[in-house]
Amino acid sequence: MRRNLSVLVTAIAIAAGIQSFIIPADAHPAAPHHAEAPFYDMERTIEIRGVVTKWAFKNPHPFLYVDVSDDKGTKTEWTVEFVGPVRLAKIGWSSKTFTPGEIVTVNGHPSRAADTHGISSATVARADGKVIPGSGRGNNTPEAVSGR
Repeated sequence: MRRNLSVLVTAIAIAAGIQSFIIPADAHPAAPHHAEAPFYDMERTIEIRGVVTKWAFKNPHPFLYVDVSDDKGTKTEWTVEFVGPVRLAKIGWSSKTFTPGEIVTVNGHPSRAADTHGISSATVARADGKVIPGSGRGNNTPEAVSGR
């Protein structure tokens, strides 16, 4: 009985191992791990300009924190979300891409959540107006910039 159970377990393990090497004929490349539309309003584009307070270059998404002052001088912290760091690192981005204290202008899609200050980046420009390559969408994605 014990030997039969051992043979059965071995057979199942072999079958599972073989199955893991079989690729279905209709296999497709993996899609991004989530869509942005549930979180960001892809129908609207806004622009913010402010001072970088923090740059977190980490998985699964890097985040840029920017203090934006209104007409009365009241500061609001905005959080800017980017595509994954691996994609950005391929075109030269790193933990040193942004420095606290520098001024940036961000164009992107605002958060859908009420009373939040999030934005999904479309472009980020430095104080001199130069757009940072790979910082957004369309012709400014990491792949478009790198030619991949």
